[in-house]
Formats: sequence, structure tokens, C-alpha cells
Amino acid sequence: MNRLALLALLSTGCSSRKLLRLENELLKHQVTQLREQLDGCQLQAPPQDFVNEVSVEIIQEYLSRAGFPPGELTAPSVLLVPIDGLNTRFQMTIQLFQQEKVLYIAANNYLQIEDASSSKSMVLLLTQVAALNYEMLLGKFQLNPNTGAISLSVELNLDDGLGFQTFNSVVHHLVQTADARHPELMETARSSGI
Repeated sequence: MNRLALLALLSTGCSSRKLLRLENELLKHQVTQLREQLDGCQLQAPPQDFVNEVSVEIIQEYLSRAGFPPGELTAPSVLLVPIDGLNTRFQMTIQLFQQEKVLYIAANNYLQIEDASSSKSMVLLLTQVAALNYEMLLGKFQLNPNTGAISLSVELNLDDGLGFQTFNSVVHHLVQTADARHPELMETARSSGI
């Protein structure tokens, strides 16, 4: 029964059991529809460990929850975290670019082009870095042409915010990849070349 018919019955002053039953059925149907809409909204809601506005304090909290020290704040938006891996030590740098909505995470103090023992091994090292970049889905090796520093970095777009699970996965992947790749890169750097 549609609403107009129900209203017509109500306006005639007829309040029989049948009318009450129809009204209850209509209300139950509306409640069911509202519950389905609410369930859909809850599915679309961000996870509880999610923030829309990322700050240095949030990053420090996420670092702590991920098992890292909160990092040393060296500039208003730069955190430095020492990493002692199985194969090497390096520094994880996390820089928040709030205006651009980007979080830059890098393994720094990791490798220097000067670690290459010869020009041939330097060519091999740079070729290996390029090949690794082609293979890797998350993170890229970068060469600073001014200092000769080689780092592994990843950038997270923060337009829609940041969740802890994403941060945790990315940071651990970056640290593990940097540590795992270091021995082969150093072996190439110290080789006698082609």
C-alpha cells in the first residue's frame, strides 16, 4: 500500500487492527531501508586508523606504533630515524610537504657513488641501480648529482589523508628493501668492473 492510500485511510478516522498492521509494516520497511543505507555509509567510511590531515605529530605516532623511534625533528617538517639493519646502517628521512600534500620517505646515508672502486664498477653500479628501479614497484633509487649520494625513496600522496596500515607497510618495505639490496650494491661498487 502506498503512502497516499495510508493517509486516506488515516484521515477517515478508521483505526482498525488492519490499518495498524499496515502502518507497522511500512515502518519496518523504512527502518530496513535506513539500516541498509547506514551499513553502506559505514563501509565507505575510512578506517579508524586514518587521518585526513597529516601532521608531524601523526607521523611520529605512526612511527612509534610501527616499532621505530619517533624520530628526531631536525626542521619543522623533517624527521630523522636511525636504522640498524642486518646488512647496513642508514638514516630514514621523513619529510612532510603539507602544502603539496606529499610525504617523502628515504633511506639516506646509504651509499655513495664514491664507494665504486673504479669507473667501470661505477658504471656497473649505476646500471644495477637503473635495473633495480625498473623491477621495483614501491620505491626508487635516486642519485644526487651534486653529492654522489644514492638513496632509496618513496613518495606518498596525501590528498585523501593517510592510514596507519599504508604508512606501516611502506616504511617497513622501504627499510627491508634498502637493507636487503645493500650487500649486492656494495659488491658491485667494489668489483673490478666488466
